[in-house]
Amino acid sequence: MRSLQIIENYLVARGCEIQKVKDHLVEFRLPGETSRTSGGRLSVARDGYLKMWHRYAEKGLAAGEPWHAAGGIRLGDKSTPALATHIDQLSAAKELSALTKVPKFSSKPQQRRWYDPEQVWRAADDLLQTSGLVPSRLHGRYRDGSDSKPVYKLLVSKDGVATAFSFRGDIALPAPWREGRQTSDGKKTMYVTGRDLGLDGDLAPPSSSRASPRSAPAELRTTDQDMNRDTCKSWMAGVTPPVDHLHLVKSNAVLDGAELRVYPPGHRFAGTILVPIFRPDLMGRPDTVELCGAQHLMPKVAFNTDKIMAKGSHTVGAFVPFPWPDSLMKAMGSEARAPIQAWLAVADRKKPLVICEGVATGLAIQQSGAGNTLCALSSNNVMAVAKWVKQTGMSDLFSGVVIATDHDIGRTEAGRLKSNAIPRALEAAKLTGFALAVPPANSQVGADARDLLGQGGPQSVRDFIASAVSAADVEKARVDIFVPVKESQLAAEPEVER
Repeated sequence: MRSLQIIENYLVARGCEIQKVKDHLVEFRLPGETSRTSGGRLSVARDGYLKMWHRYAEKGLAAGEPWHAAGGIRLGDKSTPALATHIDQLSAAKELSALTKVPKFSSKPQQRRWYDPEQVWRAADDLLQTSGLVPSRLHGRYRDGSDSKPVYKLLVSKDGVATAFSFRGDIALPAPWREGRQTSDGKKTMYVTGRDLGLDGDLAPPSSSRASPRSAPAELRTTDQDMNRDTCKSWMAGVTPPVDHLHLVKSNAVLDGAELRVYPPGHRFAGTILVPIFRPDLMGRPDTVELCGAQHLMPKVAFNTDKIMAKGSHTVGAFVPFPWPDSLMKAMGSEARAPIQAWLAVADRKKPLVICEGVATGLAIQQSGAGNTLCALSSNNVMAVAKWVKQTGMSDLFSGVVIATDHDIGRTEAGRLKSNAIPRALEAAKLTGFALAVPPANSQVGADARDLLGQGGPQSVRDFIASAVSAADVEKARVDIFVPVKESQLAAEPEVER
């Protein structure tokens, strides 16, 4: 068939390798392609109409004249852009540039507009108030009609992009707000640009490879080295907390403080329990963690709290491992990094790995013999820690992984959960496939593993972790949590004093 010969000559002239000719279809490889299966396709209709595409070119082929866009070719659940022309338009008589794939990302510098963050802030603030949100005394915080406390937060980046999210995890704002990426702890966000807000902006210079790099987000910046040095020095002093320390005897549960340390005599925080916290290596090495701060468990209540993060700590994605965080502290290198294998070597991998919230909760689970623990420090951080355990394959090293949540079932007068701890744990369990453990339905509001230890001893904690099931089964079993209740059904049970 003469038309097929013309097509073959044309493709060869453009550097392609003919793989197969069948009926009215030519299969070919692009110049330099070495894949076993050729991805190029060129079909010819009876009227001489040609259509060309490539199965593995997400953005299509770069062919130039006389080809023009011709929609997409469905390949399974995806669509590949196609080009079309008539066979009479093809010519192999002159030198032709090679066929290539359209690059996924363009490296050509483009001019953009820069928007003043302060202008964006004012415009976004007006937009939120127009949507019915009421600003609170805290800068960038807003409340709505269903809650007297601030539930929304507004952030504006140096690039002039405004992002809003809700502490409740749900957010639905009208246009021009658009759905954005989830935060590290799984909250939904919405965003607007300066252009969306109708601002003029200034013409910014084209970006280039020589442009100065942006500073990393706060949660990715290098940790405070002075704080790390002080943490290491204080830890290596080896002073264990007294058996009657406030955080070891709360809730009628006696915990063993041998795995922890207190700041030594003479230190400004002497007597305070020092808990080192770690996070995944920022260079992406799955077998390495770095010291990123410390939590202080104080011997008495001060300023309405008995625990606080050391100044300079980074908590996003961070955790405290039990048993023996000392294994990582002793394996620490000069850059405050340690191999996770140092901890895996002392963990009992025949028992499950349990992701929980607080340090005392983690100690209660580990010391009761229910499992090894990674304390995420807050419910906001459970998702990030669970993702890391899943992505690094650590979950495959233990007999199972359980996400253990506190019994935060208290509700507002409107029937809303006061805390998103259980919904966040449920979402993390769904995403990772890990089992979920919720304290028994007859537990007090706010009860955690330490409370269970104080009330029923080690066996009650072991039963709690052993009760873990899939997220779907928890939803079915605990309709009292996941099905909204009417005000008349709400129990007037007080929150447990933490």
